[in-house]
Amino acid sequence: MFYLPPRSPELNDIELVWRQAKYQDYPQRAQTSIDAIGEAVDRAMTRQRDRIRQSATNFTRAA
Repeated sequence: MFYLPPRSPELNDIELVWRQAKYQDYPQRAQTSIDAIGEAVDRAMTRQRDRIRQSATNFTRAA
């Protein structure tokens, strides 16, 4: 475990994931219903999950 100082999101790896999901995978934030919001967020998180899995696969292949 590592100590992270307060107010330092740049040191927390999950913040990078959230930022990428927010700006790359969910760029259009104007939805017409709560269901549409849920579906858009699910798609964004699925894309993010797939991207992480692919990078992990590439990392293990390179090693």
